[in-house]
This record gives sequence, C-alpha cells and structure tokens, in this order.
Amino acid sequence: MATRSMSPRLMMTKPLWYPVGLAVALLCVQFAARTTAELFLVALMAIYALAALGLNIIFGVAGLLSVAQAAVMAFGGYTSALLMVRLDFSFLAALPAAAVASALLSAFAGLAALRVGSHYFILVTLGVAEAALLVMINEEQLTGGYNGLVGIPPLSLAGVDMSSSDAVATVSIVALFIGWYVANAMRASRFGSGAAAAGADPQLAMACGVDVPRQRVLASAAGGAFAGVAGALFAEALQFLGPGDFGVDKALLLLLIVVIGGAGSNGGTVLAAIMLTYLSQGLLTLTTVGPLVYGLGIMVILVFVPRGLAGLAGTGRRVVAAIARRERRQ
Repeated sequence: MATRSMSPRLMMTKPLWYPVGLAVALLCVQFAARTTAELFLVALMAIYALAALGLNIIFGVAGLLSVAQAAVMAFGGYTSALLMVRLDFSFLAALPAAAVASALLSAFAGLAALRVGSHYFILVTLGVAEAALLVMINEEQLTGGYNGLVGIPPLSLAGVDMSSSDAVATVSIVALFIGWYVANAMRASRFGSGAAAAGADPQLAMACGVDVPRQRVLASAAGGAFAGVAGALFAEALQFLGPGDFGVDKALLLLLIVVIGGAGSNGGTVLAAIMLTYLSQGLLTLTTVGPLVYGLGIMVILVFVPRGLAGLAGTGRRVVAAIARRERRQ
C-alpha cells in the first residue's frame, strides 16, 4: 500500500511555524493574562488541548470513539503525583512514567476493542473510565478518595523553581507546541497513514496490507501518552488531584473539542480547546443558565458547522480562491 510521506519542502518549512507560534503565544500570555486566575485558565487551555490532541489520534485519525481520555489523563496525573509525593521523584523523572502508564492503560482499552469490534469501543472505554473513577474514589490510602491527593510538590525543572502562575502557563504552552509538532509528524508518517487507512475503511486497509489491529492499538497507546503528559501538567497546575476533576463531563469536553475542531485536524483541535475551555470555565459563574447557554452553543456549532473549525477554514479558503479567480477573469 502506498503511504504518504512528508515532502522535503514541507519538512524544511512547516516546523518553522512552531517556534514562531510559540513565541507569539508566550507574548500574548505575558501581555494579556495578568491575574493568577487568567494564567491558570491559559495553562488549562494548553493542558486540555494536549489531551485532545491525543484523543484526535485515537478518534480523528484511527476512528475509535473513546470516552476514556479523561480517565487516562487522570492515570497519568496520579502516577506523576504519587511518584513525586511518595518516592520523591522530580517532575522531569515522573513525567515519562506518567506518559508510559497512560499509554499502557489506553493500549489496554485498544486491545479490548479488538475482541468486541470498533463499534463497541465506546462501551469498552466507558467501562475503563468508570473503573478508573472507582479506583480514585475507593483507594483512599493511595489516592485520597473523595478528598483528593494533596501535597503535590510545586513545579520545578532541573532544580529551577517554576511554581509561579506565569511559569506554569509557559511550561504548559511549551508542552502543547511540542505535542502539536509530534502529532503532526506522526500524522505525516507511515504510522499516521496506516492509522488513517484503518480508521477510514478497515476492510480495504487490511486488503492493502495494513495491520489494522496493530494500528489501532498503537494509535490508542500514542493518544494515551499525550493524555499522560497532560495529566502530569494538570497535577502541577492545581497541586491537587481529585475524582471530580476527571468525570464524564471532562471526557465529553475532550470529545467535543475534537469534534468541533474537526476530527483529524490538529490545528482545529487546538483552536477548539482554547474556545471550549474558555467558554466552559467562563460560564461556570452563571450557575443557573450557564450550562444551558453552553449546551445550546455546542448544538448550534454542530448543526451549522458539521465539519468543525477545520472544515470551516477549508470552506473559507475555497471561497477566497473562487473570488480571486473571478477577479483575475475580469
């Protein structure tokens, strides 16, 4: 089967967008976000965007509808936090462990899906999410139960104190752009082509020589690793973890981010994460009508922009190109 590969020109030019985008994002944070609450919101946007990029690999590319991403994110967060609290690990030492632990949990869900078929994958992931929630609640000596896990050390990188709100936001943004770059590189690789083929038409992909079960498990593991890193950053941003932080509402938020961003589009996913995180946090102050306004807004977007922000951008480019062609004819 012929697979797509990144052209030399694309490899030379596209990565340049990441440092430029990172510099712009950091400048915006420094000038726009001043209060602790605003900086925390910026960090939360980056963290949810990173977790959603992982879900985009699982759902947007490999075509596996998962509602376990929040639970996988929690697994990474608790792994990182417990290693730091109980075993005195540094954050940089605990971070890879969080990514690996979450990747293994997500891969387990992918393996289970092979038994039941992709159509029932959502039920498998729902079971994983509920099981993870029960562990967080019932294993009080380990996780703190309903009271949560406290005493998480402040963020520190190579001995440098990064616990201030602006430092946490900056580290989260850097992690997001690294994750964005990796997600795009994976999408342009042989693995990304195989996973996309498996998600689009499994039978045709198998006929063309793609190992569909292997691609699905690898996609699940890769998406889980993104969630694990996001969970570790989330633990540092709050310095607290509790079951309420990773409920079904967070799982649906991550899924909505991918759908509204445009399944398969990493750029759309990041933009949707910024938008939906801002709306979901901002509407919390409207305790009576906030959820109603948020729900109606989501419905309007899904009805009028069914292909997400990525589809809307594509439509805009086609309109601009059509206008330009018309002007040239005249």
